[in-house]
Amino acid sequence: MVVGMINLAHAGSDISDKQVRAWVAEGRILPFEEIYARNKDRLSGHLLDLEIEQEDGRIVYEAELLDAKGDVWELYIDAVTGEVVKEEQDD
Repeated sequence: MVVGMINLAHAGSDISDKQVRAWVAEGRILPFEEIYARNKDRLSGHLLDLEIEQEDGRIVYEAELLDAKGDVWELYIDAVTGEVVKEEQDD
């Protein structure tokens, strides 16, 4: 996976690209490079999409991955702690 080619500021919900960059610069949320480093084993495969949005009162990175078997997974990762909070196979 090439992390440098990911659009880190793609924003879902009402979070603007500018706000995402500001939060990363302020240390309010972790940059995706750090999220990836902490969760390499869970984020293995081909990254199809990456968004950041507010869900259930927290800011999360939503990563859509294609695994080696050809299955698509969605991982929701807390942007503050780096913890995977939800993982589900996409239909």
